[in-house]
Amino acid sequence: MKSDDQYFPERFVKNRKRVNKAIGLFWNADFDNDADSYHELRSYVRDPVEEWHEGAYLPDEVLEERDEILARLDAEDYQLPENPSKEDTEIWAKHQSKKMDTQAWKEWSEWLAKTRKLIKNYPRLEEETSTSKAIIEFHRNGRNIFSLSPFLITLLNKTDVGNVRFEDVKLPYNSIYLHFGSLESIELPVDHIEHKHDIPYQLQDLDKRYYLDGAFVTRNKDFSLEIQLTFIDDKDNFNERIGIINDFRFPMVKFTLDFNEWDQENQSLKMIDGATFDNSTICFYDTWDPEGDASEIKYSEMHELLKKPDDFEYESEFQEYDLFDRSLSLIVNSLCYLNYVDNDVEVLTTPPQTTELLKALQQTNKKREHQKLKEKLAKHSYSKIHYFGSKVESEYRVTATGIELESHWRRGHWRNQPFGQELQKRKLIWIKPTIVRKDKGNTKTGHVYDV
Repeated sequence: MKSDDQYFPERFVKNRKRVNKAIGLFWNADFDNDADSYHELRSYVRDPVEEWHEGAYLPDEVLEERDEILARLDAEDYQLPENPSKEDTEIWAKHQSKKMDTQAWKEWSEWLAKTRKLIKNYPRLEEETSTSKAIIEFHRNGRNIFSLSPFLITLLNKTDVGNVRFEDVKLPYNSIYLHFGSLESIELPVDHIEHKHDIPYQLQDLDKRYYLDGAFVTRNKDFSLEIQLTFIDDKDNFNERIGIINDFRFPMVKFTLDFNEWDQENQSLKMIDGATFDNSTICFYDTWDPEGDASEIKYSEMHELLKKPDDFEYESEFQEYDLFDRSLSLIVNSLCYLNYVDNDVEVLTTPPQTTELLKALQQTNKKREHQKLKEKLAKHSYSKIHYFGSKVESEYRVTATGIELESHWRRGHWRNQPFGQELQKRKLIWIKPTIVRKDKGNTKTGHVYDV
C-alpha cells in the first residue's frame, strides 16, 4: 500500500474533487447545533447523482398538505421568552404535551409515515454524507492523526477501561483521527455490508476482508462522543475511479457514546455526575435494520452480554456488539494514553516534505521567522501524524519473535489519582499489563507508571 493511502482521511479525499470542494463549502457549518447543516451537506452529496433524486421531491399537493397541518400545529405553540424562567419552561412543556394530543399532531405523524415511503433510501448516500462530515470536522480541527504502534496497541488491548471517567478523557482537539493500521483481530463481516446495500454475495465473491484501521472521534457539546470506525481491505486500489453508488472501499460504522441524562428541573441535558464508561450508553442504528429506529444499550450491559454468546438469538447481533466492545476498549484506552503521555511521541506530516517546515516552526522563537514558516506551510495541504508507542516498547524484554518466554498477561487498568492542593485535582495513572512468567515460579509484580 502506498504511503498516501495508509491513513483513511488521506485516501478518502484522494482524487475526489467533490469531497475536497465540500470541505471548503461546509467549513463553517454548525453540525453540532444545526440539523439543517447536515441536511444541506446531504443534498450536496446527492446532487450529481441523478437517480438519487428518485422520490426525493414530493408533489405540490403533498407539500401543501404539509403546510396546512404545520399551520394548525403552529397555532398551538407557546413561544418561550428569550431568557425563560423555570415557570416559563414548565408552561412550555405543558403546551407541548397538550399539542401532542391534538388531531393536527396525529395527522402530522401520518403525513411523515406516508412521505417516508415516497423517498428512496440509499445507504451509500448516508455513508458518504456521514464520512464527509467527519472529514470536514477533521480538517477544520487541524488534521491531526494519532498513530499507535502495534506493540502499544497490544498493551492497550490488555487494559480495562470501564471505570475511567468521561471528564478525565480530554481530546487534544475537538475532532481527531486515531490510526491503528490493519487490525485483523477486529473485522467488519462483509455480509453486514452486503445486507445493508442489498448486494448479496457480491463482496464475498470478490474475497473482500475489511479490518479496522482507525476511528474518527469527535466530542459533541451534549456530553457525548461521536465515533466513526473506518475499515480497510489491503488489496483495494484507491487510485481506481469507481461510481460512488458502487464504491465499497470506505466502509464505516457510526455510533455515539452518551454520558448525559435529562435534567427535568431545567428541561435540558446534563452530564451524569462522575459518569464512567460503564455508565455510558451506546446509541446506534442496527446494521440489519437500517430503516429502523435508533437502538441503544449500556456499555456495561453490552460487556456482560458478550460473556454469554450462546444467549444471543441472532449471530449478527453478537457480531455487532462484539465490534462495539472491542473497538471502544481500544479507542478509550488510546485517548487515555495520548492525553497523559508527553515523552513518547514523534510528529511528522503527510506529505513528508512539510515535516521539516513544521519542525522548524516548532523550534523557532523569532517572530518574523515564525510568520514566514507559517506562510510557507499554508501553501501546502498536509496532515500532522503523531506517532506513539516507540518508547513504551523498550520497557519490555522483546525478542525477534515477541515477548521472551511469554506465558500470559495480567490485564492493566487506569487509576484515577488525586493530586494537587487538598487533592482536588485528578490525573490518570496507567497500571500497565504485565507478563506472568510461570517458568520462574512466581508472578512478575506490577508497576505503577505515571503517564
